[in-house]
Amino acid sequence: MQSDGAPTETATAVKCDLAGEVLRSFGSLRFAATGWSMLPAIWPGDTLVVERVRLNQAQVGDVVLVGRGGRLCAHRVVSVAEDCKNPHCITQGDAMPAPDRPVNDGELLGRVAYLIRAGKCITVPAELSVLQRLAAKIVRCSVPAARALVYLHRMGQSPEEAVLPCRG
Repeated sequence: MQSDGAPTETATAVKCDLAGEVLRSFGSLRFAATGWSMLPAIWPGDTLVVERVRLNQAQVGDVVLVGRGGRLCAHRVVSVAEDCKNPHCITQGDAMPAPDRPVNDGELLGRVAYLIRAGKCITVPAELSVLQRLAAKIVRCSVPAARALVYLHRMGQSPEEAVLPCRG
């Protein structure tokens, strides 16, 4: 039993399974982003609104939700293989140094339709701007820089924005 408040592996796997079931049953899901692998497009605390899609609907530039190994991960599609025998896509976090392993149809849960930040609906761009690419490169190379960016982002929010309930 963990005492630091961190979720156990079992709890994380159950959440992943539940997210997949909600998407299959209802077609959409909302959840809060927690990591910084997609900085600066997606910040910790952003609410991601995910809609169910199949692998053949995913396009390069889409941010997709993948359920793998009992964990959820929202990363950008960087390539799609049209191979009939082994259809898959390759994803990569904007601030990650290397692509993820191939994603098959069973692992792809959905596509991020939009996100909610500070009570506003924001579409996730298919490509990052020059400044966003620079920020992603900084985060990729330096954990302290990533922490500083996240800290500054949080300081830029008013207290009301930081705790707004999800709407949209």
